[in-house]
Amino acid sequence: MDGPLAGFFQGRIGVALSSGFNFLTLNAVFLIASLPIVTLPSAIKAATIALERWRSDGEDRVVREFWTAFRSSSFLPTTLLVGVPLALTAVGVVEVHYFVRGGNLGARVCFGFVLAGLFVMLTSLGYVFVLAARELSLSTTELWSLCIHLAVQNLFVTGPLFLIEIVGAALLALVDPALVLLGLPIALLYFMKLTAQVGLRRTERRVSL
Repeated sequence: MDGPLAGFFQGRIGVALSSGFNFLTLNAVFLIASLPIVTLPSAIKAATIALERWRSDGEDRVVREFWTAFRSSSFLPTTLLVGVPLALTAVGVVEVHYFVRGGNLGARVCFGFVLAGLFVMLTSLGYVFVLAARELSLSTTELWSLCIHLAVQNLFVTGPLFLIEIVGAALLALVDPALVLLGLPIALLYFMKLTAQVGLRRTERRVSL
């Protein structure tokens, strides 16, 4: 194959290889930065910023963007902003596991309430990640309230998508832990970012009307 067509395919292959390398490298540095656990919120924020700039601004130096965002992130505010919803979600999972084993009426009622709360928390996480990365001029409680409002407002549109993404990623990680090293965490963040943007656009259109 010669001429412009060959150049076209070679260019496409080069872009695909470059994107794949960036994706795997970003996943690797994300895992390294998350190892102390307490740095997980800052790593999530930095990875979301890198993904935003990679696609929206055409910035493909994702590792540099990640570390720049990670180092410049204020540790305590970011830990509070992103870490508290993550911790509450983890507590919700534990509570659901506890009450699902109960056989009496009280346990079933508690299970229903906890499950509903967990669903709202899971559907809020994507908005928390995206809006935290945009560093809006809102207080922590205001941003949490906004994310919960967005989650409830788009519950039947983005809610099922967030649930499929999070539960699907968790099941894949349990079935084959090697997928975590092959990009599963960054893939989850990427799809949650896309889903959150769908909800944000729906809300913006509704407000503009």
